[in-house]
This record gives sequence, C-alpha cells and structure tokens, in this order.
Amino acid sequence: MNKLDTSTPILPPEASTTAPVVWHRRRWVRIVALVAGLLGILLGLMSVIPVGVLGDVVPGTAIIDQSPVALKPGRARPVDKRVTIDSSHVYEPKGQVLFTTVSIDDNVTVLEWLNAERDPYQTLLPHDAVFGARSATENRTLNLQMMQVSKDTAVLVAFQRLGVDVVDDTGIIFSNVVSGGPSAGVLKVGDVIVAINGAPITDFDSLKAALANESPGDEIVITLEDGETHVRRDETITLGAHPDDASRPFIGISGVGTRVVQRELPFDVSIDSGKIGGPSAGLAFTLSIIDLLTPGELTGGGRVAVTGTISLDETVGDVGGAEQKAVGARKAGAEVFIVPKDEVADAEKGAGDMPVVGVTTLDDALNVLAGLGGQTTNLTLSGR
Repeated sequence: MNKLDTSTPILPPEASTTAPVVWHRRRWVRIVALVAGLLGILLGLMSVIPVGVLGDVVPGTAIIDQSPVALKPGRARPVDKRVTIDSSHVYEPKGQVLFTTVSIDDNVTVLEWLNAERDPYQTLLPHDAVFGARSATENRTLNLQMMQVSKDTAVLVAFQRLGVDVVDDTGIIFSNVVSGGPSAGVLKVGDVIVAINGAPITDFDSLKAALANESPGDEIVITLEDGETHVRRDETITLGAHPDDASRPFIGISGVGTRVVQRELPFDVSIDSGKIGGPSAGLAFTLSIIDLLTPGELTGGGRVAVTGTISLDETVGDVGGAEQKAVGARKAGAEVFIVPKDEVADAEKGAGDMPVVGVTTLDDALNVLAGLGGQTTNLTLSGR
C-alpha cells in the first residue's frame, strides 16, 4: 500500500497567483476614482469660492486681500447699426467704426484668479481701484449715466463738426468756493455768473474782459443766476489777490467752467448702447455719426476700432482697459486701433500686429482716417 507524501501541499492549478493580481487591479481603480473625485470636488470649490477668502490664509497676497476685480478682453462692435437718424440724408457706409469694451468681473473666484495670473491679457486690480467706495450697483448706475452723457455729447460734437451751431455759452459755473476767499458766504456752488458790473458774462473770454481793468481790493457787482430756479440776484464782493499772481484780481472760486445750453437740432439722432456703460465710446460714436451723415467712406471702407471720450471742445480723453480693448479690436479684424495718446503703450500690449495710433483731438482722429483713404474733407450736413 502506497503512503501519501505530505511534505508538499496539494494546490489547485494557478490558485496561488491569480487572486492577488485581481485584487491589486481593483485597488488601483478605486484609488484613481477617489483621486479623480477629489480633484473634481476641488475644482468645483475653486470655481465658486471667492478668491478674497484666500487672503485670510495665504500671507503676502495683497491683491487677494482686496477682493480683486478682473479686467478681461471685451468685444469690438459696429456703431452704425446702433444709430438711428431721423433724416432722409443718411449714407450707409461700407466700412465700420467699432467701439470697444472691457469685460469687468467683480466676483473673481479662486479658479478665475489662477486663470488671470497666467493670461497675459487679463489684469487684476484692487476692488477700490475700480469701484472706489461705490457698490457694484452704484457703479453700474454711474456708468450708465456716463454713457448717456457720452452719447449726448457725441451727437452734439458730430453736428458741430458738420457746421451746425449746437450750443450757446450762457455763463460761468464753478465747483468750489474758496474757504476764506472774497466770495466765501456770498456765492454758492450751483450759482452761474451771468454779469459783472452789468457786462454780460457768457464764457471765459468775457470773464477775462470784465476783470481786465480791475485790481485786488476793488469792489465789483456780480449778477448770479440760480442754476435750478433761474432766479437772478446781485452780490457785491471785494476782489482778492490771485494766489499765483498778487497783481491779478481773484473772485475766490475754483473748478471753473462754461455753462452751455443746447440749441434745437435739425433732427433727432439716437444711439442704442444697450447695457454697456461708461464714457469711453464717445469718439467712436462721433465718428460713426459723421460717417452716416456724409457721403463717401469716412474710414476708407475698412474696419476701424476706436476708444476715447469726447468733449464739446473736440478733445479726446483717456479711458481704461486699453490692453483688453485692443484684444477685442484685433479679434474683430480692425485695420487700426485709434486710442487716446497716453493709452498707446497699454493698447499695444494686446494689439499684436494691429497698428495703434494715439490722438488728442477729433482732428487727429480724422487725420488717421484720411491716411486710410477716408473722405474727411468738406464735411458738411447734407441739405444745408
């Protein structure tokens, strides 16, 4: 009878190797799934948590501590499709004036902050640098008000450039009465100076003429008009010595400007700016209205991006976000980007190969368009 050899255990085929391999594969699948899930949760949290929260836990992040606002590239949009003109003398251009915008994100999340740090065309600014002490709602209201003023001014400047008298100078206004000065307690902000010693005052030249023969210590009678009620009154003041030149007479007011009254326009012009705010499209609006009201191609038939405020004296003012606006203009296929002179360096950062030209006046902008082959001479209103 054979004896059973018990020195070597009897095992099923492959039993010692197959089970551990299966177990290891399942473990790694679970680990990968867990890590992926944790990463998904982390990204989800980063996309909703405001970056300002990190200011409490990450040292040395001043911009984060101030709840940063992100300036992002906006869009460049044609103006002519937004302008309505109540006149039969409208000339639809082939070319286009594009007004440019900036996208402002005032609720930057952790993920958006990280994206902004690696995106060369995004700028992070402290909240107060953008909004000041205003809330987002207050800032929105202010920007819409500035847009309305910008549109109204653009219409007047366009008519003015086309030979229409649009305003009358009707007096001198001021934003401050100098404390302890000759007019302290007599004049108040909101008054309009309309006469001195009976001589009408309508602008700076007439004010200078009225004071030309006066000296410090002389008494003058100022006729004032209340800016709201339009009631007039006479006040007597003793002129002081000007802080910059003791030989010159000084009324004691600062922030001086000319009050203007708009005349009736030949016809109505309106601009639909939608929900876009701010004054920076003023120059673009002006150029587009001129293009629509005159024959020929003001832009030379091309697409021209423009940013800059416009004033009644036809000066072009500075704007913000020129770099981000340049990105939008470039993507819209603009041939050139016209910006305020002091904004050229910033605009060039986002312009790529697109030329950037700086201007300070409406005449400068028209000269740029003339260089593109634009019809910029003999600009007069048709039918006049």
